Amino acid sequence: MRKYFLTCLVLVFAPVLLFSQKSVKVTGTAQVEFPDNMTRQDVKNHAQELATIDALEKAFGRVVIQGNSTYLSNVQTGKQTETKSVFNTIANTSVKGEVLNVINVEFTDLTGTRTIEGKKETYVEMKCDIEIEAREITTPPVNFMAYTLNCTDERCKTTDFRIDDPLYMFFSSPSSGYISIFLDEDGNTQCLYPYNTMPAEFEGGVPVAADKKYILFSEKPEFNYFKGKKYITPYLLYTTSPRSINRLFIIFSKQPLNKPSLSDVQVVEGGYKLPRSLKSEDFQRWLNKYRSYEKANVEVDYIDITITK
Repeated sequence: MRKYFLTCLVLVFAPVLLFSQKSVKVTGTAQVEFPDNMTRQDVKNHAQELATIDALEKAFGRVVIQGNSTYLSNVQTGKQTETKSVFNTIANTSVKGEVLNVINVEFTDLTGTRTIEGKKETYVEMKCDIEIEAREITTPPVNFMAYTLNCTDERCKTTDFRIDDPLYMFFSSPSSGYISIFLDEDGNTQCLYPYNTMPAEFEGGVPVAADKKYILFSEKPEFNYFKGKKYITPYLLYTTSPRSINRLFIIFSKQPLNKPSLSDVQVVEGGYKLPRSLKSEDFQRWLNKYRSYEKANVEVDYIDITITK
């Protein structure tokens, strides 16, 4: 029987319907040098994007990705707060707000000199000062139900595990869609579901039916939702620490996802296999960007669990 050995786990996901707050007026500024490969209009557009980002970060905080978490950092104080928020994406930057109206925008050419290898040269930058009306984006609770189990009975709900315990997941959603489950472990985020043994048609998520209860990761016949197929991969929990805290991410989507780039399956000591994975921060960037563009179609939540020797 093939088993996959996990050193940590994480559960994620929150819905993506947006609720708007009261609007605010805020200013931002940015300077962009004129490169040889950009037209003047391109430079203006880029400067305005960066000035808009500056304004939104002043109003609603700067998005910071560290490990398996995303934080909002107060621009004035630097204080960081972990968040499950949905973001917008501007110039490949996540921001926790949206522009309702551009009140004023001004562009100024600035000339300066600098010394490179002992030679002085002149350069030109474009400065953009912008004032906008904006509002914060907030994220409502998820609509699906998901929790971890240490047996295949729904009453076995727990987030406290011991080494070599099996991991099971309960899942149910009021609407049909697709789910993916990722586990964060020591700087890497592993894909637990879809299973590694599934064909490419499932790589964007595994279909789930509305109002149906699922118990995942069990090899019992009654929990095989793919009749005639042997896709199921059981998972055992493991840690090298006396006690570790791990995070499981769960994603529910109305349409299949464009999955992130994943490494190959790894075989470790004892013949155990580690699921396909990517770096934790790369996963967070993929997830935040994906939710930015699919606000109405993706819900995300996470669950922290402990593993004790």
